[in-house]
Amino acid sequence: MSNLGLDAAYRGFMAPKAKLSVVHVTTSAVGVVDRNGLAGLSMSAVAVELGVATSALYTYCGNVDGLYRLVAVQALDDLTNAVQAAATGKAGSDALLAMVDAWHDFALTNPGQFAATLRPPPGEDRTVIEAMDRLVDIFALVFAATGLEEPAATRSARQMHRAVHGCLAIDYLRGTTASGAADLRDLVEALVGAT
Repeated sequence: MSNLGLDAAYRGFMAPKAKLSVVHVTTSAVGVVDRNGLAGLSMSAVAVELGVATSALYTYCGNVDGLYRLVAVQALDDLTNAVQAAATGKAGSDALLAMVDAWHDFALTNPGQFAATLRPPPGEDRTVIEAMDRLVDIFALVFAATGLEEPAATRSARQMHRAVHGCLAIDYLRGTTASGAADLRDLVEALVGAT
């Protein structure tokens, strides 16, 4: 085989790899989850996605629990951004209903990422809890804008978070569908009416 033929045969092995980072690893892990569900997430699946040896990932996520954590935090950040965008320009119950609709849409269109938000955080790691708290903070701001003072606004936000997240978790186990949005809206209206 000529040198040209060898070059063609080994080009895939010899191509320089992009420098890895936590962002690269997270993006690839989320891609794996979006395509294969949370059960398809593994160190080897992400390594294949990135075209690197599995051992190269340990610097960025530690182990498979760290990989799950990266996906959960990214999913919660994306969810929080979607919920916040849905509330923009709205107030009161209109804002809350739009936020919950956005949350439901996220769970429906990103089931693997949503599943990552259901896993308990590993050990003493608080990054997932802190990402959840950012989501609750958006709800607290909306409740505060309705005239609720602290600590009532934060308490109402936590109650809303628990109710919606729990409802969506049940839907996830049964199979999240578009029709679940109506039930979720009824729940939110009942909660808003009780505050």
